[in-house]
Amino acid sequence: MYSRIEKVKDGEFIMEEDAWAYFAFVLREGKARMMKKVDGRQVVIGTLNKGDIFGETGFLGEPRRTTSVVAEGDVMVEMIGRDSFMRFFHELPKDVQANLYAMDKNLTIIAEIYSRLVVLFQILQDHETKMTEAKTLEMELEKLPEFVKDMVSAIAKRHNRAVECLNKLTCQIEEKQTKLMSHYS
Repeated sequence: MYSRIEKVKDGEFIMEEDAWAYFAFVLREGKARMMKKVDGRQVVIGTLNKGDIFGETGFLGEPRRTTSVVAEGDVMVEMIGRDSFMRFFHELPKDVQANLYAMDKNLTIIAEIYSRLVVLFQILQDHETKMTEAKTLEMELEKLPEFVKDMVSAIAKRHNRAVECLNKLTCQIEEKQTKLMSHYS
């Protein structure tokens, strides 16, 4: 099997999202962060440790990388060429290949859902900070005319309804995710 070992320095990309998938990787030394761009935000979706394999899904599904991996400290990675990987993959029984393709597709979907949930969670955390700031706003509103207080009250009610809907949606997503995970366990 064709492979080579390379050293990657702290903060450097081991693989980049949207790049073509020429290699799968084995993290031989060190740690790395898996990241995905969602709605313009770079989101950390996982941590890789010594012995972890990554980048192989680029051989089975999308020809471009769906995530980025960045070295956390200096790391050593083994790079396995696409041709070597696929040669062994094609020697597997057809039903095993089909199952691996299906698992790859599911993993890609789950990673997308997970990264979007991380972004939503970050947004909710940002709003919690802003809610604290809203308490001081309430004290300032006491000094304003009644029609302004009514407008702010209406905005606050709509805001609270939106937060409730987000909480319900998050619970529904978590239930679906739990069902999917138990299905594959």
